[in-house]
Amino acid sequence: MPDKILHFITELSTGGAQTSLFRILSHLDRNRFSPEVVCLYNGDGPAARGIRALEIPVVDLGMKSKIRLDALWRFGRILRARRPAILHTWLFHANIPGRVLGRLTGVPIVISSERTMGQEGMVRRRVNRLTASCADSIVCVSQAVADFASAEIGLPAGKLLVIPNGTDVAQFANLPSQIEARKKHNLPLDAVIVGAIGRLHSVKGCSVLVDSFKEINSLFPKTCLLFAGAGPERPRLEAQAGRLGLREKVRFVGDQERIPPLLPAVDIAAIPSFHEGMPNAALEAMAAGVPVVATAVGGTPEVVLDGETGILVPPGDPGALAAAITRLVRNPAERTRLGQAGKRRIFENFSIQVAVRKLERHYCELLAGQ
Repeated sequence: MPDKILHFITELSTGGAQTSLFRILSHLDRNRFSPEVVCLYNGDGPAARGIRALEIPVVDLGMKSKIRLDALWRFGRILRARRPAILHTWLFHANIPGRVLGRLTGVPIVISSERTMGQEGMVRRRVNRLTASCADSIVCVSQAVADFASAEIGLPAGKLLVIPNGTDVAQFANLPSQIEARKKHNLPLDAVIVGAIGRLHSVKGCSVLVDSFKEINSLFPKTCLLFAGAGPERPRLEAQAGRLGLREKVRFVGDQERIPPLLPAVDIAAIPSFHEGMPNAALEAMAAGVPVVATAVGGTPEVVLDGETGILVPPGDPGALAAAITRLVRNPAERTRLGQAGKRRIFENFSIQVAVRKLERHYCELLAGQ
């Protein structure tokens, strides 16, 4: 009989944690483990639809706000009824009640996750620290996140385990041509396209990228900036592009159900974030052979090796970002070199298969210790 694992996550729209959960569930050994998913809200989001397509149950607690005692009461009842061998929680608003309710309902093993750094206030850090004793293990998405969790939040180092994100490298085997990808999204065929893929949120540094693109486009008029993703920053970014005279040069294609088929349209991937745990955007771009220019924050330098598989710049510095991107616009041979090296690095070290095998081993070790 497979061991039942219940994954508890804040919500199932579009985001790094949701993408990682879906990828893990897609490759988990179903002969060994029987997964189920519970979310606080957004149980009809893109990730939820993908998980249900795997024939994995998804329960939406239907919270209209992140603090609803009746929803948490229902979750406690689910834990008692399902009796999972492992409760694995994702994101802050699931980690905290999940740890406590897991212990109160007698779940044998409680695992929580740490995926970000530098974004939580003192209250969150304190609550995180106080409830950490309820978790048997805390999976961190990068070594940088683990170091931050130990040194700054005060989580016990002995409970921290690093399992980086992984991407499904099989999805990059038969990608469309550059021309096909650009025609599909009505992108200029003769431009050098800089692509930023991910949530349009202030923490992602999108406005810095638009500022930097003003300089890039003044030097190379046949350049285009592409944003693929949705979020609250889009109206501000559109207004910013208009003020800078870049309205026709900055394109928004919205959320994409699948990112790999879009990537051949991109010549350079930009990741200008102020904070990152482990950027899925870097994994995907590199797996497609697209060179990356990224800020040296969080776990990004663990994936993007400066000068070897991409270029790293300081966060919040449009001049440095523009200089790095301009360097690659000028030098197609360097773009090819970095792109090929990045692809090898992802295929060898950051495939989803590698990540899932590490997680499965961890599950088995904890189960064996019961």
